[in-house]
Amino acid sequence: MGTLLAFEPDMDGHLTPEFEGFRAVAEARRSARSFLPEPIPESVLSACFDVAIRAPSSHNLEIWRFLDVRKPETRAALNHLCLDQPQARQAANLIVAVARPDLWRLGAERMLARLQADAREGTADADYRAWLPRLKKKYELMVPLLFADGPLHVLAPAKAALLWAIGQFRPMMRGPLGRSEQQMWAIKTTALACENFMLALAAAGYDSCPLEGFDEPKVKRLFALPDEARVVMVIAAGRRGPHALIPQIRHERAFYVERI
Repeated sequence: MGTLLAFEPDMDGHLTPEFEGFRAVAEARRSARSFLPEPIPESVLSACFDVAIRAPSSHNLEIWRFLDVRKPETRAALNHLCLDQPQARQAANLIVAVARPDLWRLGAERMLARLQADAREGTADADYRAWLPRLKKKYELMVPLLFADGPLHVLAPAKAALLWAIGQFRPMMRGPLGRSEQQMWAIKTTALACENFMLALAAAGYDSCPLEGFDEPKVKRLFALPDEARVVMVIAAGRRGPHALIPQIRHERAFYVERI
């Protein structure tokens, strides 16, 4: 896998050029209310998806899916299911971000296959090499024990009772158990990837608008998504049009951050 390089902090507490560049991108990312018809180049969009899937992923199961809607008839149907909002109708690209908790087993199998391949082929990364046995055991045993609830999640109550009992004696992870908790778990992970995607668009000079105004059951039917799936957001993406921004109101930091 190789060692990932991190930016070196300034030990005197000064903000680095890398931080200032990132802050500029984060402040430039705004939710555009109108878009020009100008398409996003394929190379740019692909690069933004590459950044999206670098987001943190719980247990590295990567249960997010992005549907890049291109077919005109499907796009027209999706526009309507997004309540015909101007952002949906005008944006060059419309991406449906889907959380798929039902794919946890596939994610575990792919991770285990990668770990086994790395163990066979060897790796120059000594830290990773030392972690390999523990990581393989995680995907062979711990992940299935955590997520396998049986048909219709019938085992979730029994697992919850067992974890509660153990938790009386030591700190214990209590979930995600059952349909609703696993959906919430998947939504949180997918939302992280969505933010990466929108920040990448901003860094490339394009705009986005995350839409929550849509008919989720009908969107799921449009794309033949399984019942367990959740549509986290629909992201309108493109070049901002006229009168696209309204003032961004944020309160003082102390309103949001509490030091305890």
